Amino acid sequence: MLNKASHLDSYHFVKHTSVRYIIIFIACLTAVSCQHPNGLNDLRGNFILNFAVGKNTIPARLAIDAKGAWAIQNAEETIKLDSVVFRSDSFFIQMPLFDSDIQGVLIGDSLVGVWTDHSRKDYHIPFVGKRHEDAKESATPVDLRFMITLSPGDSAASSGGIAELVQRGKVITGTVLTETGDYRYLEGELNGHKLWLSAFDGTHLFYLNGTLRGDSILDGVFLSGKHWQETWVGIKDTLSALRDPYSITQCNTCRNPEFQVLNEQGEQVAFDSTRWKNHVSIIQIMGSWCPNCTDESRFFKTLFNHYHTQGLEIIPVAFERGDDITASCMRVRKQFNQLGLEYPFYYGGKSGKSEALQTLSFLSEVNSFPTSIFIDKSGEIRKIYTGFYGPGTGQEYTKHCASISALVDSLIRE
Repeated sequence: MLNKASHLDSYHFVKHTSVRYIIIFIACLTAVSCQHPNGLNDLRGNFILNFAVGKNTIPARLAIDAKGAWAIQNAEETIKLDSVVFRSDSFFIQMPLFDSDIQGVLIGDSLVGVWTDHSRKDYHIPFVGKRHEDAKESATPVDLRFMITLSPGDSAASSGGIAELVQRGKVITGTVLTETGDYRYLEGELNGHKLWLSAFDGTHLFYLNGTLRGDSILDGVFLSGKHWQETWVGIKDTLSALRDPYSITQCNTCRNPEFQVLNEQGEQVAFDSTRWKNHVSIIQIMGSWCPNCTDESRFFKTLFNHYHTQGLEIIPVAFERGDDITASCMRVRKQFNQLGLEYPFYYGGKSGKSEALQTLSFLSEVNSFPTSIFIDKSGEIRKIYTGFYGPGTGQEYTKHCASISALVDSLIRE
């Protein structure tokens, strides 16, 4: 019998041990035949998973309900983890929709493990999970809106956005809207002048912190996993708006666009003028690694179900991470099956805006994943929609879904 809880500080273990050793450690414990007296089958309650990213930790919220069902919780979003596998005191979770997994062990009353994103090369982030009781906040909600600047002081990299937040006592929820999409469901705290927000969905691990001084947020840091970090600042603003998503991306060839892609079987498929006649088409530039694309795909599913019999076709063109086309198509197929999408997808190339532009050269630029191109029954590109505001944006999601639905309806009726 191995006493895994003895004299082991799990946080210190994660912060100061290589990811490779942690993975080996978990594999060894998996082979141990003993059963912890308070094992994973009986585990219940709320946990904070603290992911170790350099000198920072990024918190994510795990809830295990009274029936033993596991879920990731981001503000109003619940991501059900339906593929949790236990062996002794180890666990393995294949994340839904995205090509990533979590493996770990129960050490005392802590969950110690590693998140691996298989869509990136050698991408592992260790974590330790501690029990956490959510504070019950009955305070009146206060809306906070900030115009933010990412990478201020770097004219080449700088970009803008809007932070739409709600404060209930110390609890802060909301999202960040940019001209290429949104940061989905963020949740965190405001303690004195210190603000932080985070989210984890299986492909993105977001963290923002900053100092609130009067109407300004100063000294902000934004982390996306271990591969991206930049500074940001904000100022309270109730009037400013981002550009209209229909105005950002243009086309060079706006009538009968032509391009070549691969189908799911790896066969070349050509799209030309014969593809556009007598029906309305939406070309969706997307990737299986992209949560905003996934939100858009869910919405497009409702459009397709409503309008397909009236002539709507949806053409997803996926740009994927990695060099293996077969593996890339398998990732997209898995996601489409989970979403219940009944139309085929096509492989456009490796992920990247320049790669997407090379394939879809009828566009003047590709600014975002996703980008959606609306083609009428005569083969004319009528609108190009950059980005997508998902359900985490609340009223913006409702407004933009209504706008896209109205556009499709009008094109169908022509």
